[in-house]
Amino acid sequence: MPSSRQPVFLLAPARSYSTVSLALLSGHHDLFGFPEMVSFSGTTVGDLFVAVDGANERYRDFHTVRLSGISRAVAEIEFGDQEPQAIQEAHAWMRRRSSWTMGELFDHLLDGIDPLIGLEKSPETVLSDEALHRCLDTYPNARFIHLTRHPISTQRSMMSHLRALTGITGTALAVRAASSWYLAHRRIVSVTRDLPEHQVIRVRAEDLLGEPVVRLPPILDWLCLPYDAECLARMTRTEKWRFAGMGRDRNLYGGDWKFMKSPELRPVERPGPVAFDDDWGLSAEIRRRIIELAQELGYE
Repeated sequence: MPSSRQPVFLLAPARSYSTVSLALLSGHHDLFGFPEMVSFSGTTVGDLFVAVDGANERYRDFHTVRLSGISRAVAEIEFGDQEPQAIQEAHAWMRRRSSWTMGELFDHLLDGIDPLIGLEKSPETVLSDEALHRCLDTYPNARFIHLTRHPISTQRSMMSHLRALTGITGTALAVRAASSWYLAHRRIVSVTRDLPEHQVIRVRAEDLLGEPVVRLPPILDWLCLPYDAECLARMTRTEKWRFAGMGRDRNLYGGDWKFMKSPELRPVERPGPVAFDDDWGLSAEIRRRIIELAQELGYE
């Protein structure tokens, strides 16, 4: 069995069904699914708190929520649960280790779950070239699951999320959502193209979530993990993921908030044609690039 020092990273932009996909995979008894760790958004643990400490009151809650996943992971592994006291202790524990690199922190947590294999996903990892290369440089022998979702449904979800978060509307909102989908997947394709087959696999989220019992075996074979019918059935119980739900006080995140509020596996929209809404106002060039990349990723 591969060492837990060789974690598995699920690479996908936001709104790609990545939280429920990770919860699904985490149902395997040899995998430990982490919540969103934002491990490669900065260099040191101290970098995580810069935004929180420097934020005005309007954005402080946002940055605190952003660190909810890593706080939950530290609380669970270091203090044995995710109760409010453990979350507070996790914050203090991380602040005392502000000089640690994010790689040192993640290595420490991987030691804490040994012999399980760590599985992690954070949309921030694919948000910039720097973050993604930091991931690959820190764990050059890791395995990577490139998770895709249809560009149109992703962009609609992104627009709804961004509208609520930023207040942006109109064409500017559509362009931002389209660019987020395109740039993230182009970035993933670029850095994983030359990796050997045993290190990277591409999975359409709609296929995985639509037919989990059919689509999980090829992924588990690729991971060299055993399974049977009972194992596959257990994996579909996404609500059993140790980080599913929002905790006793209903204020913990570490993934998609809709999933956290209701973490059961549900049917998802099947992929259709790449047909843009006219009122988005996207240019012909943006549409062309998205269509070409979508076809490369297996969408028609």
